[in-house]
Amino acid sequence: MNILIYTDNDLDGAGSALVLKWYFESIANVVIEETGESTLVSKLKSKNGALDTFDKVFVCDLALTKELIPEVDRDNFVIFDHHIDHSKLKGEYKKAKAIVKPYTSCVKLIYETFISKLSLTPQQIELIDLIDQYDSYKMKDTRALKLNAIFYLYNNPKVSKFIESFNHGMREFNLHEKNSISLFFKKLKEQLSTSEIFEGRIKDYKVVATFANYAINEVAHALIVKHNADIGIVVNTNNKTVSFRRSKTSEVDVSILARKFCNGGGSVGAAGGALTEKFGELTKLFTRV
Repeated sequence: MNILIYTDNDLDGAGSALVLKWYFESIANVVIEETGESTLVSKLKSKNGALDTFDKVFVCDLALTKELIPEVDRDNFVIFDHHIDHSKLKGEYKKAKAIVKPYTSCVKLIYETFISKLSLTPQQIELIDLIDQYDSYKMKDTRALKLNAIFYLYNNPKVSKFIESFNHGMREFNLHEKNSISLFFKKLKEQLSTSEIFEGRIKDYKVVATFANYAINEVAHALIVKHNADIGIVVNTNNKTVSFRRSKTSEVDVSILARKFCNGGGSVGAAGGALTEKFGELTKLFTRV
C-alpha cells in the first residue's frame, strides 16, 4: 500500500502528517511532501500521472479555494482541513473524500477521526495536544510555544525534520532545541522593541497593528495583550501579506476581515491575505501610538 501526504508547512501541518504516519506506517509506504496553498498545484503537476499509483493521497491543513478544489477532487484523494472558509466549500467536492469542518486544529481533527483505530502512547497524545494548543492559540502549556519556536527555526524541509525529531511523541528538549528556543525569543523581543505600533477601531473592536516579518503569531498576540485589543494585525512588507489574529476573549471572526480587505481567508481566530489597496484605505483610520 502506498500513501502520499501533502501537508501545510507549519507546525499543525507537520503534526497532521505525523498522525497519519503513525496510523499507516505499519501497513503502508508513506511519502510526505510539505507545501502551501500557493505551491500545491505545481507540486501535483510535478507528479504527472504518478498520483494514480498511490492508494490514497491526503491533503492536510490547506485552506483550499473554490479554484483549487478541482485540482484535488480525485477518487483516491482524502482532504483534511479545519479552516472555516474551506468548510463552507465542502459541497464542491464530488470525488474526493472531504473531512473539512471548523476545528481547533487539523492535527486534532485527524486524531479524533482515527481515534478508535489508533493506539498511541501518552507521549504521542501529549504532542498532539500541544500542537493543538498552539494552532488554536489557547495555550495552557508554554511548551506549545517552544515547539513552534523549534519548528520555525528548522531549515527546509521543516516537516520532515520535525517528524524525525518527534516521531515517538513529546519528550524533553535537547540542547540544540533549547538554544533554538532562546534564539527565537531573543529575535521576537527585538522585533517587538523596534516595531511601530498603530491603533484604531473596526466597528466596536479595538485594533492594534504593526509591521513585522518574524514570528507573526507571537507578535500579534503580544500586541493584543499589551494594548488590550480585540484584533491584532501584522503587515509583512517582505512578502506583501497581512495577518489577522483575535484576542482570546473576543468573538470577532477575523476571517471576515481577511476576506473583505485582503482577498484572503482563514479561521475565526487567525486569518490572512494579500496587502491590497482596500486594506491601505482601512489603515488610514489608524493612528500611530
